[in-house]
Amino acid sequence: MQTTPTRLRWAAILAVLALGLSACGGDDDTGTTGGGGGGGGGGDSIGDQFDLSGVEIRIGAKDFTEQLLLGQLAKQALEAAGATVDLTENLPSPAGAREALLAGEVDAAWEYTGTAYINYLQHDTPIDDPTAQYEAVAEEDLAQNNIFWTQPAPFDDTYGLATRRDFAEDNGLATLEDVAAFVEDNPDEATLCLDSTFGSRDDGIIRFEDAYGVTWPDDQQIVQEFAIIYQATADGDPCNFGEVFTTDGRIQSLDLALMEDTESAFISYLSAVQIDNDFNEANPDVAPVLELVSAPLDEALMTSLNAQVDVDGEFPEDVIAQYLEDQGFLG
Repeated sequence: MQTTPTRLRWAAILAVLALGLSACGGDDDTGTTGGGGGGGGGGDSIGDQFDLSGVEIRIGAKDFTEQLLLGQLAKQALEAAGATVDLTENLPSPAGAREALLAGEVDAAWEYTGTAYINYLQHDTPIDDPTAQYEAVAEEDLAQNNIFWTQPAPFDDTYGLATRRDFAEDNGLATLEDVAAFVEDNPDEATLCLDSTFGSRDDGIIRFEDAYGVTWPDDQQIVQEFAIIYQATADGDPCNFGEVFTTDGRIQSLDLALMEDTESAFISYLSAVQIDNDFNEANPDVAPVLELVSAPLDEALMTSLNAQVDVDGEFPEDVIAQYLEDQGFLG
C-alpha cells in the first residue's frame, strides 16, 4: 500500500509549491534569498520543530552544481534537526545516485521527476501536467521499487536551448519555434553544442525535433562536456546554440537568450528526495524536514543559488548555510 504524505505536510507547502509550477523561467526580480523567517515555520528554527537525535542517514548527490547544493541542503537541514548525515557527492549523472539508492548504498537522494518517469520507470510519453507527473512517479516508484518521494520543491529545472543575445536579436529568435525555422532555413549556421546525454536520451533533443517538426543535422551537433557548453554558446565558438538547464545561473551571467518552449517540448523536472521506504517508515520526520527547507525554492531562487557557485565562485556548503539562515531555518 502506498504511503502518502499527510494532509498537514501537504497544506504546509501547497501555497509555495503552486507558485513554481506555472513556468520554467521564474521571475528574475525574485532571484535573491528572502528575509529571515520566511520559510522557517513562523520563525521557528528546524531544531525547534524537529528532533532527529539518533537518526543516521546516508544522502547521495549527483555531480553538478544544483545537485551539490541540494545535497548540502539535505545535510545541513537534517544536521540542524539533530541527525547524523553521511553525504556522498559527485555520483555520476544521470543515474549514479539512483543506482546507489537501489543498491542500498545511500538512504536518500535528490532526483528529478522527468528523469524518473522517462528513464527509470520507462515511460515513452511524459505527463504534461507537472503535478500529475510527480504523483504518477511517487505512486509507481513506491509500488515497484519501494521508493518514497517527498513533495517536490517548486522549481522546475528542465532542458532548454539558448543562444547569445545578439545572435538572437539579429535573427529574430525568441522561441523554439523560431529556432526550428532557423534550422530549416540556415542549416549551415545551426551549430548546436550538446552533451552526449542530451543527444541520446528520450527526453533530450528528440523531444525538440518531434514537437517542432524539424531534424537537427547530425553534422551540426557538437558534443562537448556540459560544463563548457555555456561559455561556448556565449562565444559563438564553436556553436550558435547550446543545450542548457533552465535554472542554471550562467544563463543570466553570460547574457544568454533562453528560447521560450511554446510547445512544452521539454518535460517537467521537479526536484524531490527519493527515500528508501523502509528507512522512511522507520524515520517519518526526515521527509518533513526536507520538504520544509526546499519549499521556498522557486526557479528564480534556485537560479540565484546556482549562480553564486558557478558565477561567483562560492562553495555550495557556504551558499546553503546562508540560505538556511536567510530563510529563518536556523536558530
